[in-house]
Amino acid sequence: MITKEFDPTTAIYYPDEASCYAIAAIEKIRDNKQRGAVMPISGIDSYFAPLLPGQICAIIAQTSQYKSGFMRFWERELAKQLMAEKRKDVGIFHVSVEECVEEQVFQELAHEIDQDAGKIARGEIQDWNMMLNKAIHIGMIPVYRIGDSIARSEDMPYLTMSNMIRSIQKLTEGAAGNGPIKPAAIFFDYLQAFPFDTEIKRMGTGEQQRRLQVREDVFRLRQAASHFNCPVVIAVQAKQELTNKSEIKLPGIYDGEESSSIAQRMDRIITLWMPARTKMIGDTIEMYGKRIKVEENMLFVRVAKQRGGLPAGRIFPCRIDYVRNNIKHDPYIFGAVKENGEHGDF
Repeated sequence: MITKEFDPTTAIYYPDEASCYAIAAIEKIRDNKQRGAVMPISGIDSYFAPLLPGQICAIIAQTSQYKSGFMRFWERELAKQLMAEKRKDVGIFHVSVEECVEEQVFQELAHEIDQDAGKIARGEIQDWNMMLNKAIHIGMIPVYRIGDSIARSEDMPYLTMSNMIRSIQKLTEGAAGNGPIKPAAIFFDYLQAFPFDTEIKRMGTGEQQRRLQVREDVFRLRQAASHFNCPVVIAVQAKQELTNKSEIKLPGIYDGEESSSIAQRMDRIITLWMPARTKMIGDTIEMYGKRIKVEENMLFVRVAKQRGGLPAGRIFPCRIDYVRNNIKHDPYIFGAVKENGEHGDF
């Protein structure tokens, strides 16, 4: 991924060349079907095609709308798949400048022992031995974390995009005496939190420079997906004022904060909305001609963009289990009825 002088001939493709490359790409897709990052939510997985190596997906939502939780759930389920397949040399890479490593593992422990992560962070443990056993189990889940730690507070890294890529590269080559690890997928949390990269020269100042930084980071994420031959998922902060002025606050593909390149360069885009964050619990909203009562654990997931002629635009009603960080599709929110005539619940 080293920048070099531009050769004009590298951007030219003759008809027979393009045809051969297309066949090679189809063969690659066929051979890599098992390497795709499958959407782990039953009911959405048949609509959202697996994210294949070299592809990039953005998860766009406003503040406190479960972006990080959605990513954690996706990467944990993908890691379980790797464990079931006994793929020792493959792992999930999680890059974060938002939460330290300890906070991330608090969330995983909460999932394992059915206890609120906030209580774990305060040291309120009901069964210490069980937590230690679960910590050993988490230590075997193939999620490799790139970020900072309280335990290394005197040596916290300055994680620019350039340094993130270096750390990922080191993992793939083998770090600290360990063997090389291939990324099954790389998850980044989150785009607008990435610090200014002093290694990239930019024009402009202030907001203009920040927009250029985000645009450049999106481009380099695409490079990373191709270079490491794996899917890339990136959390993206949505604007506080959405283009959508209705009461349904699902971001559009151009609602990613600070750069239109987010919409243009992503292969897939998922947008999230939790009604309880913009409405009062007990209020009603109207979707698809149905009046829906707002509940605390409701999450609406829209598949806003899929390239390659795949369908897009559908909204899926879901529910969140906060303690276990699980997400389930719940069509009964939209008024679907079970065979016995009762409405479904989570």
